[in-house]
Amino acid sequence: MSRYDLIVVGGGPGGSAAAKEAADSGLKVIILERGRFCGEKNSSGFGLSPKAARDFDYIRDLDVPSLWQTKFGVMHIVDPKPSNSDRMTWGLTPPRRCSYPQASEYMIQMMYRPEFDQWMAEKAVAAGAKLKRSTLAINVVREGENISGVVDHKGNEYRAPVIIAADGAHSLIAQKAGLRKKWEKDQVTVLATVDFEADSERIAEYCGDTNVHIFMGPERGGYVCIFRNGFHIGSRPAKTLQSEVDAGRNLSTRSVIDNIQLDFVQRLIKATRAKPREFQLHFLPWLKTFNERIYTGGLMLTGDAAGVPEPFMAEGVWQAMYSSRLAAQVALRAHKDKDFSKIYLKQYMDELKASPVGIDFTAGSVLRDFFSEWTSQTFYDLFDNLADAMFYGMLTMAEPHAEGMLRVPAILVDMIPQLLFLARYYFPITEEASRNKIKGVISSIKAVAPMLQSMSALTPGGKQNG
Repeated sequence: MSRYDLIVVGGGPGGSAAAKEAADSGLKVIILERGRFCGEKNSSGFGLSPKAARDFDYIRDLDVPSLWQTKFGVMHIVDPKPSNSDRMTWGLTPPRRCSYPQASEYMIQMMYRPEFDQWMAEKAVAAGAKLKRSTLAINVVREGENISGVVDHKGNEYRAPVIIAADGAHSLIAQKAGLRKKWEKDQVTVLATVDFEADSERIAEYCGDTNVHIFMGPERGGYVCIFRNGFHIGSRPAKTLQSEVDAGRNLSTRSVIDNIQLDFVQRLIKATRAKPREFQLHFLPWLKTFNERIYTGGLMLTGDAAGVPEPFMAEGVWQAMYSSRLAAQVALRAHKDKDFSKIYLKQYMDELKASPVGIDFTAGSVLRDFFSEWTSQTFYDLFDNLADAMFYGMLTMAEPHAEGMLRVPAILVDMIPQLLFLARYYFPITEEASRNKIKGVISSIKAVAPMLQSMSALTPGGKQNG
């Protein structure tokens, strides 16, 4: 039996972020990673949002071979089947109205997960954490009401007063601790990707600074993420495992096959001489409300194990890193106060719920349902009419401009039902967000009220009245 101050189960970005935070502060930490190396089960790529560089100083030094910052993204509105051509496309650079500098420098950083996971693990090890690979934690050890250790697949026992489970969507630790069973079918989204290797010089020449493409259309959708030496094609969004069961077929696999046939994707494959490398089908928690069953005595769940991928696009890596670092900070306080009880660790859940990770769930139910509509006919009709309005209002050379412009008011009238459809989702989301902002303003006013009152009691000369 081995003893530690903190056991981290899972060597993904979340687990490594937790281990580095704790080890930097002097705790004796071990990471138990089931793979032969961190990131072994993830051979395709992902996008890391600029929030990571904002919140983790060391991410600003990130340097892996496949890394490519997205400075220009393209949205494709694809015609209904059987057409594979675009009805409308537009591109965007990062926004200029940003609350922190990285958000205006790039949209997202694309790279391969194995490279990033290993880079993160190296940071944790350099901080003093021990990394034990090829080790699957399959059970927990209990002392009274607390979880006080884990057992691996070989029967080895590891003890610590506090454990962070960052072991993914299928977390065995969460299940063995009794915090939850497997996710319900409507709580998990199903993603399919086909990863391609490609000529890096041809990618640079053909793609330039544009390395993220989103596809939307009636009953179709997906994305392409492009890296320095390859790219992957993803399936349509917003389909839960329940949707797959109800349909009686694998919608995600069908979707990614359809996306490979899109005109743009075929041109990309040919231009970069790409060859398929791997097909992946994986699950991600995709919850409508914040999951509060993420802690008990001696144990905290983070990342996918806690179900914190955001409820719109199911982004998860930054959420895993943020929740895991927060759990490590709570673990440090627990060591200082010598209290690892369930009551004490509740502060992890409270703080996470109030954090940027938890705020995404403020209108989570509406957000998830809104994203599900991206592949609807109504959304397509909205963009179809928008394209016609722009064409006749600005670009037409097929007929006199004056005649073309006369068509625009009628098109805008046709768009009213689609805009009302959009408002059905948009206003509840903004209402929730505004309510929180108003609460914040009121709290600020209350905080400065005594100071303002004391200032008003002063005469212009600085003397008190009376």
